[in-house]
Amino acid sequence: MHWAVRKAIFSIAVWFLAISISILVIVLSPGDPALIMLTGFLQQGLPYDQAVRMVQAYIGFTPNEPWWSKWMRYFSGVVTGNLGTSITYRLPVAQLIAGAIPWSIFFVSYSLAITILLGVLIGIALAYYRNKILFVRTTTSILTIFNSIPNWILAAIFFVYIGARWKLLPYMGPHSKDVTPGLNLPFVASVLHHYTLPMLVMVLTSIPGWALGISALASAILKEDFIAYAKARGLPSARILWTYITRNSILPIYANIAITFTWLLVGTVWLEAQFLLPGLGSLLATTSGARDYPVMIGVYVILITAIVLGALFTDLTYGLIDPRARVGET
Repeated sequence: MHWAVRKAIFSIAVWFLAISISILVIVLSPGDPALIMLTGFLQQGLPYDQAVRMVQAYIGFTPNEPWWSKWMRYFSGVVTGNLGTSITYRLPVAQLIAGAIPWSIFFVSYSLAITILLGVLIGIALAYYRNKILFVRTTTSILTIFNSIPNWILAAIFFVYIGARWKLLPYMGPHSKDVTPGLNLPFVASVLHHYTLPMLVMVLTSIPGWALGISALASAILKEDFIAYAKARGLPSARILWTYITRNSILPIYANIAITFTWLLVGTVWLEAQFLLPGLGSLLATTSGARDYPVMIGVYVILITAIVLGALFTDLTYGLIDPRARVGET
């Protein structure tokens, strides 16, 4: 288990470093909320000392606080679990994140499940029917096109045409206004319907990597001797495709699932803001414009934590599934 302990310690060190750098970038970037608020009070004709006291009373720190002091205050808050109060909403940051993160997790899980399913099916088909040149070239060309389109550009296109202009699918909000939120069928159906368009954006921009990766793995497996032996034994094509090709192609991509999940979570920033969906992305988009440092830092903490834990989880569990991954680790 020494390899697992070392990986855990390394992940903790990476987490601290990433959080430190993120907070430093935020506090050093232009648009200090204290200075913005101070300027507003001064423009209203308040004396400077009174304006400074009002800023202090409203957001808890003064405009002349040095950057290193801000960094220390925010970093100590993250370490102790006190993310502070939102400047914009005047609510605890933890409460805002707790309300937003379930929506983002649902969005990413919904999209990733469909992406993996379709990616595996398309990848296996590309490899198994590699002799059908027209099918392979057409499918590969389509995948390459979607792989080259950023998700926010595709989101804008779908929003304007499929949503606003043609009205084929809902394009704003997480559910209809005439349903009662809760664990009931109308609400669940409405949520799935409203998330269809952003889900399509996420899937179409994510699926090329999965499909092409699976295709490459499956193509290599098809050249193995045991595939030729299975065909020589007269085994059914369906059994060869599932037992020998698909199963052996899926195991190597396991390591990508947790990492892809975390990066898709980061990618929801643009999509949730575009389609007016609740979640970490829309929360970050709203508070970034207002320079709400506590919320910005809180969201980045969640995203960084997800990335680090995803990578650590993959390392630990993949080593258990395939002991060869631990070769050299003692």
